[in-house]
Amino acid sequence: MRALVLTLLLAVSSCSAPPESAKAAPPQAGSGNAPAIPVQVSYRVQQQGGGLGVFVDEAAVFYEVGDPPNRVWVLERRRRDQKMGQVTFRADWIDGRACPALEAAIAKLGRLPPIGMAGLDTRSGVMISDTPEVTLMGPAAPKDGGFIMRRDTQGTVSHWWWETSKALEGCWRPKQPYIAGAYDLRSRLGSAEDEVKVMSPKAR
Repeated sequence: MRALVLTLLLAVSSCSAPPESAKAAPPQAGSGNAPAIPVQVSYRVQQQGGGLGVFVDEAAVFYEVGDPPNRVWVLERRRRDQKMGQVTFRADWIDGRACPALEAAIAKLGRLPPIGMAGLDTRSGVMISDTPEVTLMGPAAPKDGGFIMRRDTQGTVSHWWWETSKALEGCWRPKQPYIAGAYDLRSRLGSAEDEVKVMSPKAR
């Protein structure tokens, strides 16, 4: 009798075991189970100010997704323009895989000339008040420390951002890009509180 019961138990166990083909398959690229890849905020840009009825308030965050040689650059922007009382608002993204101009613009950062301070004999005495101020934050060259922030009006940083904006104009899309495994790729500009946090020099 005991032998009969043991035989029946073994038969049930054998029938209930999942077939080899039903076992969990390894995660496929593009699935929700894709291996996680690192996401970090590398550069941040702010543009604020104006005059003569034209004002801009803009924030942009550069995300570095993954590591070379498979690294992908993603750019998020929140921008508010006011022209003669008319206000427009934009919140959009750029996927570097579809926009080579994004990585080209980042490459130019390493070639920005240093900013010199005016001395007693070199001050112009002219104050620019109706031009937006552009702030750039990001990793510094190894000899200059781990982090740097540069800000100017009509200087090298401003011109870099204005030229970059023109080059990227056709790349903006309303939706966040999808990159398999980039689980921490999320908006850092979705609210005023989020923007203040990510634009703080302490947010590294």
